[in-house]
Amino acid sequence: MRIPTEKIEEIRNATDIVDLIGSFIPLKKRGKNYVGLCPFHTEKTPSFNVSPERQMYHCFGCGTGGNAITFLMEYEKVSFVEAVRSLADKAGISIPKSSQDQEDIASEQEQLYELTREAGLFYYNYLNETTEGKFALEYFHHRGFSDEIIRTFGLGYSPNSWKALIDFAAEKNLSIELLEKAGLVRKRDDGSYHDYFRGRAMFPIFSTTGRVIGFGARKLYEDDPLGKYINSPETIIYNKSKILYGIYNAKEAIREKDSVILVEGYADLISVYQVGIRNVVASSGTALTQEQIQLINRYTKKIIIVYDADSAGSKAALRGVDLILENDLDVSVVSLPEGEDPDSFVRSKGGKALEGLVENSISFIDFIAQSYEREGKLQTPEGQAQTVRAIVQTIAKMKDELKRNFYIRQVAEKYRLYESTLVRELEKIIGGSRRTIREQNTHLIPIAADDIIQNQKHTKQEIPNGERDLLHAILEGGVEVLKLIIDSITPEDFTHPLTKTLFIRLLNYFEEGKPIDHSVLIDNTNDLEQQRLIAEIAFSKYQLSKGWDESGIQIERADPKEIAIDALNMIRRKILERLTAENQRQLQEASQCGEDVLPYLERHRRFIQELMELKTKIIK
Repeated sequence: MRIPTEKIEEIRNATDIVDLIGSFIPLKKRGKNYVGLCPFHTEKTPSFNVSPERQMYHCFGCGTGGNAITFLMEYEKVSFVEAVRSLADKAGISIPKSSQDQEDIASEQEQLYELTREAGLFYYNYLNETTEGKFALEYFHHRGFSDEIIRTFGLGYSPNSWKALIDFAAEKNLSIELLEKAGLVRKRDDGSYHDYFRGRAMFPIFSTTGRVIGFGARKLYEDDPLGKYINSPETIIYNKSKILYGIYNAKEAIREKDSVILVEGYADLISVYQVGIRNVVASSGTALTQEQIQLINRYTKKIIIVYDADSAGSKAALRGVDLILENDLDVSVVSLPEGEDPDSFVRSKGGKALEGLVENSISFIDFIAQSYEREGKLQTPEGQAQTVRAIVQTIAKMKDELKRNFYIRQVAEKYRLYESTLVRELEKIIGGSRRTIREQNTHLIPIAADDIIQNQKHTKQEIPNGERDLLHAILEGGVEVLKLIIDSITPEDFTHPLTKTLFIRLLNYFEEGKPIDHSVLIDNTNDLEQQRLIAEIAFSKYQLSKGWDESGIQIERADPKEIAIDALNMIRRKILERLTAENQRQLQEASQCGEDVLPYLERHRRFIQELMELKTKIIK
């Protein structure tokens, strides 16, 4: 939905960023600002700064920065609207609903969220408040689930009826068509509907923000013709390849432990969570996907796989290892005793035993070797070669060349092989993969060279001091500074793509009569690099801030207008230096070709004269 700009500003002004961030991480006062350990990267010395004056934050370690809204978006992994709503709730500010807002809220997506929430409550209440539900409650208790854990995960029971949910929905005036779109009912050939989940133990699936988006359902009756587990079908709010079961409950523990334990099923996760191991998520019985790994990457880069000890579990773990390494995360594997799964293991051995296995989880190299050893592959030279080749193929999935080299050395030492032999094998695999990728992507539209250069500039080119200071002065001095310099510089005079883009935005704000404000600029861009640049400028000192008083004594300048003049002179000087160098090159070429060099000499004289004047001239 759209929230009015003035309402966003009211919410931001009502939020104390020190109190907000301090509720998530410890902060200590240092001078005017507060400092703490950055929650977005691992560090031992605090480099994360929070300014109560500017109501902004910036980390000098990883470069992240922004305002209260962007902090909540990044820390909680929520959308802009969700972050604004959360801050509004904390501040006790109501967000008015315009006619457009009403339409947005009544969107199909929002209605589906509301529908699945109501269905979740229906299943939960049926489990705990009906005679029929006691059968399912006994099943959960038999699995070792406490009443507290049942509440935590919202477990429920779908009545063994063709229309129990349909009747409930009718009482609540919920649309039958939307129930179908949510995957909760199915349509018969005659046009009538029936409940999809019937007589099953229900496991609600939550989004990262805690909204019910779908369900997993476990068979309880022998005459049930469907599979042991069935899931909600894909909907506009539920995509099983993009979500992990338990992520909402686990995300804070994952951040705290800086690692995640990955299991396969609902019961596995709940049993592990119940014994106090909270940094656990489940792939819900589906093969691990790239989207799920990217979701994990928001919270940690270390994944510990704890799958079933059977051959199917081992094969799933092997596939998962390859995909995790391809996505540049670290992975290790827990080898459970034969015949065990995480659920049965913690119920028989306890949480401490699993924690011990997790602490001693083995590398993917040892896991692959163990898998091949169980198949008897290490008994012959051929089998040993096959094992080592499989390990090297997995190492080849890594994008980090340095990590690949270290792992190759480890394999060489483990199997007493020449490192050079493994390197050649690795290069052969990587070379073949690259050729395949090129062949498969010959139909792709080529990226323009200018786009590539611009992207490279974002990451590699250092921002010139003059450009940084000029933007700093504009953000500090606002419209008055912009009026002073607007006729003296154009966007094309900026050499860095980030500063150029920000200057264009400032010009647009000026033309539209909008106030020039750090937080507003941050709120109105999705470009992470732009947000970081604005925050960095807000926390940085001027680079060209020194001047001289009438007595010739050097002083620190603080007036944004004076800083802007110095910065503008610096930018002009850099432009003239580039023009002079280019003119010199053209002069040499003209001289070698016997052309008239007088125009080049005249330009050279003019450029040098302007450079000399810039050393003493103050722009009015």
